[in-house]
Amino acid sequence: MSDKSFDEDELSECLSSVLLTDDNDLDEDLISYLVGMICDGDTVTLPEVAQASIDQDSEIYEAIAPFLESSSCSEELIIQSCQAVKDLALKYAPPSQSATNNNSSSTQQTKLEARKLKQGMVSMSSELDRKTEEEEDANRFLWGTDAGVAAFTNEQRDAHDNTVSAKDRRKQKQELEKARKEYQAKIEALQREEDKEGRNEKDIHCRNVGVSLDTGRVLLDNADLKFTHKRRYGLVGKNGIGKTTLLKAIASLEIEGMPRHHRILHVRQEVKSAGTDISVLQSVLESDAERNALLAKEKEILTRLEGSNSATAAAAAESTDGGAADGSLTKKREGLNKRLQDKSDDDAFNTDLKELDKVYARLNNLSADSAESRAAQILSGLQFTTEMQMGPTSALSGGWRMRVSLAASLFIEPDLLLLDEPTNHLDLEAVLWLESYLTEYKHTVVIVSHDRGFLNEVCTDIIEFKTKQLHCEFIVEDVHLIQLLRYSCLTLFFFLSLNLALLDIDYKGNYDTYVRTAEESIKNQMRVYQAYQDKRAHMMDFIDKFRANAKRASIVQSRIKAVEKMDLEAPEAVEVQSVWRFSIPNPEPLGRPIISIDDVTFDYKPEGKKESEYILQEVNFGVDLDSRIGILGANGAGKSTLLNLITDKLNPQSGHVSRNGRLRIGMFTQHSADKFDLHLSAVENMLGLFPDAADQAMRSFIGKFQIQGDEAIKPMLMLSGGQKSRVAFAALAYQRPHVIIMDEPTNHLDMESIDALVDAVKDFRGGLMVVSHDQYFITNTCRDLWVIGDGKATKFRGDFDAYKEETLKRTAKRVAHSVKSLSNINS
Repeated sequence: MSDKSFDEDELSECLSSVLLTDDNDLDEDLISYLVGMICDGDTVTLPEVAQASIDQDSEIYEAIAPFLESSSCSEELIIQSCQAVKDLALKYAPPSQSATNNNSSSTQQTKLEARKLKQGMVSMSSELDRKTEEEEDANRFLWGTDAGVAAFTNEQRDAHDNTVSAKDRRKQKQELEKARKEYQAKIEALQREEDKEGRNEKDIHCRNVGVSLDTGRVLLDNADLKFTHKRRYGLVGKNGIGKTTLLKAIASLEIEGMPRHHRILHVRQEVKSAGTDISVLQSVLESDAERNALLAKEKEILTRLEGSNSATAAAAAESTDGGAADGSLTKKREGLNKRLQDKSDDDAFNTDLKELDKVYARLNNLSADSAESRAAQILSGLQFTTEMQMGPTSALSGGWRMRVSLAASLFIEPDLLLLDEPTNHLDLEAVLWLESYLTEYKHTVVIVSHDRGFLNEVCTDIIEFKTKQLHCEFIVEDVHLIQLLRYSCLTLFFFLSLNLALLDIDYKGNYDTYVRTAEESIKNQMRVYQAYQDKRAHMMDFIDKFRANAKRASIVQSRIKAVEKMDLEAPEAVEVQSVWRFSIPNPEPLGRPIISIDDVTFDYKPEGKKESEYILQEVNFGVDLDSRIGILGANGAGKSTLLNLITDKLNPQSGHVSRNGRLRIGMFTQHSADKFDLHLSAVENMLGLFPDAADQAMRSFIGKFQIQGDEAIKPMLMLSGGQKSRVAFAALAYQRPHVIIMDEPTNHLDMESIDALVDAVKDFRGGLMVVSHDQYFITNTCRDLWVIGDGKATKFRGDFDAYKEETLKRTAKRVAHSVKSLSNINS
């Protein structure tokens, strides 16, 4: 051991005796870190430790305390460790150290006294040494004492010495902090590995995923597909990019590496199936094939166990018909255990009992005891009344059969639930209930939806499908920041101010957060590219300026190589896609009333009905040019009926609808794009709707909607869904309506088209009436809310959030009442 450093083995043994005891569960790597740091000699030396006091200000405490505190060591244990190191240092400290210190202090005291004595002496020859003023000025100039030069020089020298010392201290602290972080990162990595071992079975991670159409078109190429258990993903992308095809590939297990032990279910956007005479409730119960197979196996085993006792066998069979709901699984198990005691020597009986035990265990995992009540709750939440649940599925329309399909999927509770536009056939009340249900879903969900409000409420993560890849924007941000630092000498302050939002964001993952993150990502890419361009231009200016200078030839060559290296690693230029928007021409003013509905009563089949049973009863309603009205209510309440009465498609049984004689009404529905003749071009369809328009004028008009060139004259059959929607927008705008009436306008539109429609309606200076389940569209376009229900049209006193809260409470009461009614029927 040298006189300035410790022996590593002895120091390790010393620290181990204190830290590695039965009471302290510490890692041996911690001892190694501490020993290496102390023996290095740069942090603390042996003499310094020997002379130091053991407190929080001592150097040995500052050296090892951060490590021990990060390992949850107590203050007492840290002090004991410091004392042990000091005891070891005192054992090997040079014996003359204290004497040397005493001699040094004595010498300093003597010098100090001599200096004081000298200052007090009086020179007897002062008159002989007196100089003239010119001689003193010359001496001051000669020795640099003029104007305080010497004092300034000394001050600079002292400052330089102090700066160097502080720098060394900062360097030591940085190295110490770096070592501590490395150790902590190692511990955290081990913890993550331990946690990961218990989650792998439920997570899904497929690498190098490829999806193609039968035509050979590649939709997904060499992509990563990763779903974490209990996360809810929103899959977004432009119409036609392949979102539905990807869900189909996942559900059919066509993706290589997709786990086979997961139950995966895909609820499609449209289901074409004929109804049956089976009740809606029974149809949902029978949708769970695994549960049905287990119940059949239970019945088979029970029959074998009962043997020749036909009465008992019949009772056992009857108990299984209710889906294990009539008698709890626990009671059945207790009864079979009693039989096991009676026939403990029967091997066949024991084998069947064990098999039955497995069946009951799986049924318990599937919550078979509560199957019927769960199915009733789901159907009630999706607006099925008790009578509809007991009725046959053949009596339902296509939209209601889609709800049955959705209810069956929620009832099965697959490990991976794939929902493709689940809100398209739902009213707002059902959408709100589905939101609350999915937020509590205990497995993984992947949703494709155009409803921004629905994605915001349900999703925990957003995946963007573009450029044949699946992108999570927030992962890309760090790469952009690193590149940005490479190409520009940013200070820490500028770095934080530039990316403060990214560093502080708790990425919830809903759609709005995804949009903000994507926009910030584009801005960062632009900054990276601009920083690269600026640095390259600066280096090229230097090269061009000194290229012919022989003295700087080596520097120029070095800069040329640096530029070539930069070009090889250069970021790609950012291509910002233009955001498409359109406008609806504002109409000329009209006098009031614009639209007036007075005491209107209507029903489609009024024969034999009381007026109190009509779908609309004495409705009073009005629309002006400044109206922004959202029509809310359950499906079948009469929302679309009211719109048809306003547009004169229906006539009321009583009351009357008044319209201004010069009123133009523009109608836009989810089927507006389907009214065109797809064998004709966009121009031909528009001229058919507006025969007085000129061909060239119509081409110019639809060109504003980005239907230009060949797209304007080729058959609409060859246009994409988004392009067909733009033609429908053009038809609406060309009418120059005074009042726009919209019935589920956002169905089948992509996000870009919905945003364009919202902006156009916001800028429109005319009346607006909207029937929609899209929360984002209603909250951004409507000012007043009217609720249709129980034959009445009532203005809601509150905003959309208040209506949402009230609807959820009303739905919860209806669900509880439906389950109770169903229980009474069964009993």
